[in-house]
Amino acid sequence: MSEDRPQYQLDTVPTNAEIAERLRAVAHEMRSLGGMMDYVGGMGDLAVRGRLLFYMTLPLMDWAHEIEGEAK
Repeated sequence: MSEDRPQYQLDTVPTNAEIAERLRAVAHEMRSLGGMMDYVGGMGDLAVRGRLLFYMTLPLMDWAHEIEGEAK
């Protein structure tokens, strides 16, 4: 069975610590953007979506912590 999209292969396999670090970096960016959206959005939809984006970072931080724990 073939797929239409090309198959990519990593040169190196990332470690659990690297994955956790990237999750935290993504969470940091999401929190920053969510805070900006909340601030600029006042009481409108943009603010609500900003708060949602901010709170969606909580699972990412949990996953990063769990992934680091698996490596030990």
